[in-house]
Amino acid sequence: MLSRRELIGKAAVGAAAAVAVSATGVAAARALHGATGGPADDRDGRNAVPPRAEPPPADSAAISAPPPWDLLSPLVAGSVVGHGWRLVDLGPVQDGSCVVTLQNRRGRAHRVHLCRNDGKPQGIIYTRRVDLVVMNEGYGDLPTEERLAQAVAKLAHVIAANEARVPGRVTELLPHAERLRRFAAAAPPAGGKLR
Repeated sequence: MLSRRELIGKAAVGAAAAVAVSATGVAAARALHGATGGPADDRDGRNAVPPRAEPPPADSAAISAPPPWDLLSPLVAGSVVGHGWRLVDLGPVQDGSCVVTLQNRRGRAHRVHLCRNDGKPQGIIYTRRVDLVVMNEGYGDLPTEERLAQAVAKLAHVIAANEARVPGRVTELLPHAERLRRFAAAAPPAGGKLR
């Protein structure tokens, strides 16, 4: 039996293929095979709790840049993304990512980190250059609500259509695994968490 995450991943692949035919940008999604009802393992490296690291290396000085709204164009704060979710905010590039905040009609908000896709994406959906990682403190084990996943897929399609025009904005981002290595074990205020 397919898990919800696998089902959403397969549905997103179909949606991505349809968009790829009609648009210049290409988005891709993948099923997360480790997200079943069974015990967590670390076959693909995404279910592992990040190990306690030494202090961040000296090269961890983060790039800070204004929010990359040009990646999300034509979306702006307040825009309906889809499936009952609205774009509330896009934060600045900080610690290698920027945070998109989506909120539904009931006022429930979720953070989606936009990270660079280095060929080993870890988010629920990704584009050629950007990895969209839902931050729900589940370390890859918690299922993503279906309507939220569909909204994140729509966001990925918007990003896919824009990322080739603004490649400099993508180079400001770090891959999610690199962010974990550099910042997850950082001293307060992060407290071992990424914002």
